[in-house]
Amino acid sequence: MRGTVLDGRYELETRLGRGGMGQVWSALDRRMQRDVAVKLVTALPDMGEEETFLRFRREIRSAAGLPGRHTVTAHDCGSTEIDGERALYLVMERLTGRTLTRAVQAERPHWRVVVEWARQLATALDAAHSRRIVHRDIKPDNVMFAEDGDLRILDFGIAKFLGDTLRTGGLTGTGVAIGTLLYMSPEQALGERAVDHRTDLYSLGCVLYFALTGRAPFAADNMLGLINQKLHGTEVPPHHHAPGIPAELSALVMELLARSPADRPESAAAVLARVGVLAAPAPVDLGTQVVNEERMRILAEAHRDAQAKRAAADALFEETRAMAEKAASDFEANLKKRREQAETDLAARQAKAETRLGEIEHRAEQLRVEAEGLRTDAERRARTVVDDAHAEADALLEEARAGVASRVAGLADLRRAIGAILADSKYQPLGTLVEQRVRTIRELEAIHGILPAVPEPDSRAPFGEQLGARVVLDDWSDLDV
Repeated sequence: MRGTVLDGRYELETRLGRGGMGQVWSALDRRMQRDVAVKLVTALPDMGEEETFLRFRREIRSAAGLPGRHTVTAHDCGSTEIDGERALYLVMERLTGRTLTRAVQAERPHWRVVVEWARQLATALDAAHSRRIVHRDIKPDNVMFAEDGDLRILDFGIAKFLGDTLRTGGLTGTGVAIGTLLYMSPEQALGERAVDHRTDLYSLGCVLYFALTGRAPFAADNMLGLINQKLHGTEVPPHHHAPGIPAELSALVMELLARSPADRPESAAAVLARVGVLAAPAPVDLGTQVVNEERMRILAEAHRDAQAKRAAADALFEETRAMAEKAASDFEANLKKRREQAETDLAARQAKAETRLGEIEHRAEQLRVEAEGLRTDAERRARTVVDDAHAEADALLEEARAGVASRVAGLADLRRAIGAILADSKYQPLGTLVEQRVRTIRELEAIHGILPAVPEPDSRAPFGEQLGARVVLDDWSDLDV
């Protein structure tokens, strides 16, 4: 899956985590050229794709505009297909810090640090609950440290979508990791749908218990055992596992872990107020207080100054995020406008090309018709020329046949005449012309010996055979009859 580009924009680089219903990847936003985190939700039931995506987008959008600096900023969401599998994705700001789980496992924090964490988490939950948004999956793995050291809560909107999807799709809870169940409220573990903001307060209590003691309030080998403990077990106050924790802090955690939602604090704002009291400097004896009165005033002033600066930083953060969202929105609008213009230009070019192609095809058809006419005319003319040539040849042939026949007939007549002269010469009287007669008779006899080779003309014989019987006389002027 590494190197896959979602919707031509988000290039997956390294897988950061994997759960029962999806994965988390670091990615590059090619359009904005920034590092982001992409959460892929792949284990989806066979439901209407459009309906599923609309519910997913609705939950993400409702959580994307949460104020404050303790929630992760959501940049985008969408639907895609990876390796033939349908998937939904959520694009978030990329955090490079550790999760709360890793931080506690690496080093158990002081209880005052945990109080500061509680303040930040309660601030984020108060902002969400004021907008009727319930997270439903608050746990140490869903809390990360930003570069400035503050906490960020991940996956607002995801848990509700996944829960509704499981129920709507008829799936079982086998995809829910036991790590999530460790921090889940009893009513949520029982599958109740009508859970409210107090389920997040219970989970907050579990997270604070883990941060103070390094362990979850309950532990079991399987889900059924864990649910049974949540419903019937007895929680051990955190100060029993970690001595030195103030009783007020331990009591607040135990109130958050109350089985009944009605026994928990009424709101995250109420938790925030009690955390503020715990964060105040510890009281000192009267003598020390008198001696350090100036020091306390300075500390209080520094605290107020820090609070003011933090508020200013929060305001600046919100302003910066709003400006970034506006810039991204303007960029998207401009990109959409350019895309629409490009599509319009492309359609115009395609229409022009199709018109030109039609003209070319029409001209080609005209040329084909003209060529066909020229070919037909050429064939007609060629047939005429051939017919005329045949007729002329036949006329010449007939003329030649008639000439040859006439000549052959003439030769035959000459032969008969010479034969007659020779016959008559036998009976002519002798006179003074005896020598001439003898000479003439010899010449006639020579000619008579030649003439028998010429046949009588036969009009029925082929002209070629008659030509084959022709006699060629070089010079007739020497014949003296």
